[in-house]
Amino acid sequence: MTQKPWLFRIIWLIALLPLLFAWGLALIGNKLPLDTKNNGELMPAGMTVPQQLSDELDGKWGLLMLSQQCNNGCAEQLHRLQQLHTAMGSDLKRVQPLWLSSDMGKDRPDNVNFEQVRSVTAPALIDWFNQNQLDWQDHSFWLVDPAGNLVMRFAPDLNGQKILADIDWLLKASHIG
Repeated sequence: MTQKPWLFRIIWLIALLPLLFAWGLALIGNKLPLDTKNNGELMPAGMTVPQQLSDELDGKWGLLMLSQQCNNGCAEQLHRLQQLHTAMGSDLKRVQPLWLSSDMGKDRPDNVNFEQVRSVTAPALIDWFNQNQLDWQDHSFWLVDPAGNLVMRFAPDLNGQKILADIDWLLKASHIG
């Protein structure tokens, strides 16, 4: 039987190509784009909301807004929260929009359907956001998963389509809630 040295070299080359490719990626890895898919701000892993808030969400994803008093900016964001929820289409029943307030007495806006957006007076929950040094005073939206983990923060000036894109992607990836 005659040996074929070129065949032996090809087998070694095929075995070494993945290693060479991985080595090349490691060298240029710092030049790869590190853009993320999300438009909102991801929260640190392991931030679990108080049980009272999880109970309010009743096993659904929660889209929250917090306020102490509801001025014009708050009323606009609450109306936007209602519109975002309506725009979710078939995922509407998987997400619970929720307005947490320390005092909503006479400040309930007229342009919001409170059968769709639940409202809860909960100073203790707002204190939890303060204790965790989360900036909620700008009327940001917060996303909580059905397990009670704080997942994302959406800035108040973020486009509604971008918020919906993030939520849609998470709901497709998740089978809970």
